Amino acid sequence: MQIITIFVAKFYVIFFRMERYHISIDSNFEEFWRYNLIVMASVERDGKEVQMLKCNDEVAPVGSKLLSPPIGYKTSRRIVMDSDLATSLTLYIYILPHTFPMSLQVEETPPFELRVEVMYGTERRYAHSLEIDQWTGENVILNL
Repeated sequence: MQIITIFVAKFYVIFFRMERYHISIDSNFEEFWRYNLIVMASVERDGKEVQMLKCNDEVAPVGSKLLSPPIGYKTSRRIVMDSDLATSLTLYIYILPHTFPMSLQVEETPPFELRVEVMYGTERRYAHSLEIDQWTGENVILNL
């Protein structure tokens, strides 16, 4: 009988361990205006998708060939999203260049930093700075 009681107690601990995800993505790269940022998150509860979060931070259409940032563009960009209560999350981040780098010399266009942080309640599940290639952008998928 004690084994069953212990199992039930563990089951309730797992069952009530459901928190909200808080996603934060940002970069201070001066030329980040040359990229569109698309973020989606599939939020699951016990293996079933219960929510799809989406944020499309588009600066210009792909192939725009802008020579400078659009009027009113802020140097620092940040996306913040919060989920409903969940047990897991799959995060999709797409950084898509719409304009070539200022220099056409590869050695003059080093990768830039994109910071990604994912909190699950008060627990930090993911916190890394990703290096993004200025020519190709990046596609990132995180299973948390």
